[in-house]
Amino acid sequence: MRIIAGEKRGLVLKTATYEGFRPTLDRVKESLFGILAPHIHDARVLDLFAGSGALSFEAVSRGAASALMIDSDKRAAKVIEQNLAKTGFGDRCKFALADFEAAGKTVARGMQFDLVFADPPYEGGFGQRILNHLRTVDLLAPEGLLSLEMSRKEMADLDITGYEVLRPKRFGFTFVWIMRRV
Repeated sequence: MRIIAGEKRGLVLKTATYEGFRPTLDRVKESLFGILAPHIHDARVLDLFAGSGALSFEAVSRGAASALMIDSDKRAAKVIEQNLAKTGFGDRCKFALADFEAAGKTVARGMQFDLVFADPPYEGGFGQRILNHLRTVDLLAPEGLLSLEMSRKEMADLDITGYEVLRPKRFGFTFVWIMRRV
């Protein structure tokens, strides 16, 4: 896994290898950042289920002002800390070992983000919980964007009240919805 563009272009990131970890594929990341390019510069980024932190590091490499990465898995924390050191982005990227719902009420309390990445485990019902949580805790800035990656099966049942779907993208069994808070 590597950073595709920007300040740290070509830098190879450490990736997690534990069971259940599903990194965002380079082709998905490249397409996603192609869509989000006009919204990256100076953005405040929140990365839920951060995994290796690859989406946050890509965003900061491309000009995002800051990124807060949240993951509840200690193995992910170890990988993110190694990638923080490798990128040298410690001044712009922070990590919190926490459940995404708890983090929204503690670590990120009172903060708003221009761009939220959410790449939860598939088939866990997380998509709806994420949408509800972002609405309730008010983490997404007005006109802020959410990139939600999920399986096709889970996408079918989402209540997207309060969001406008700007761009649905399909990559095999993976769907990424780019939504705007309305």
